[in-house]
Amino acid sequence: MTSNPLTPAQKASRLLELHHAAQPLVLINAWDAASAAMIEHCGLPAIATSSAAMANALGFPDGQYLPWAQMLNAIASVCRAVKVPVTADIESGFAANVTALETSITQIIQAGAVGVNLEDVMPANPAFKHADPNQADANIRNGSPLFPLAEQIARIQATRRAAHAAGIHLVINARTDAYWQAGVDPAEAMRGTLERGKAYLQAGADCIFIPGLRNPDHIKTVIDHLSARLRTTDLPATDLLSKDPGTNDMRIANLPNKDPHAVQQDSVHRVAPVNILAGPGVPSIPDLAKLGVKRVSYGSGPHRAAMGLLRRIATEAKTSGTFQALTEGAVPYEEINGLFQR
Repeated sequence: MTSNPLTPAQKASRLLELHHAAQPLVLINAWDAASAAMIEHCGLPAIATSSAAMANALGFPDGQYLPWAQMLNAIASVCRAVKVPVTADIESGFAANVTALETSITQIIQAGAVGVNLEDVMPANPAFKHADPNQADANIRNGSPLFPLAEQIARIQATRRAAHAAGIHLVINARTDAYWQAGVDPAEAMRGTLERGKAYLQAGADCIFIPGLRNPDHIKTVIDHLSARLRTTDLPATDLLSKDPGTNDMRIANLPNKDPHAVQQDSVHRVAPVNILAGPGVPSIPDLAKLGVKRVSYGSGPHRAAMGLLRRIATEAKTSGTFQALTEGAVPYEEINGLFQR
């Protein structure tokens, strides 16, 4: 007998639970329905999309140049292709202001996503002008400035409000590009990461995503700092037990143990998941788990790896005319086609 599919609210709760499991949530980012279905087929418990991979696959550069309607359609196709929860990378929300961002969040939930990446770097596309006209010309993606802290806090709060109105606890993965800022030394990157990470958690984020963070000691420092700073002063026991989906602490309300003191003690380990981007120089997943990392994302890497294989196939066709790259490790037709026959 086929089990009933999970409701959006149940999928959101499941995705949140995965951020507090004993082992890190590993997300192999998809860019279309087929890649998402294959990831699910391999047994991964959730799907994340990559904004860069989706944009490139549809013929656009990263940086919110992919038309929002096409992004929504692409994410909806991923959500239809799988049964597991889907979290969508929507960059800084394809929105020029907080009101527009709330609309974007409502639409992304309607498309089927139950989580989002929301980043604090200004978009490259000048169509999404920053509120401060003096900053508008600086939107250059690589090395772009970050949104002012107060503004990013307001954007995270707006995201939570929109999700609350939709009736789900959208899992907000708040990304900070403090480590990807041009000309910033490691000490300043760490200071910015700690300041923004704590503020984003207080604003309603469920996880802090820090691309560019690779050093094991730095990773441990971030995790310890965010968890310790949120132990009691920021999350009182009464709030930890709140079931109001508009609060920052709905994640704790679902714990089986309702004793406030027990919940408060456990919050050290459950409130501040950190997301690390996989790649060169990053510790292995087992090593990240030992450091306390709760989420590992592959970003646009899988799409670029697939493009690397395609390049090898094309190069081999031009040179030797043989088919080794084409056939070695290829998924059989019946297997890939069967993913959609259900």
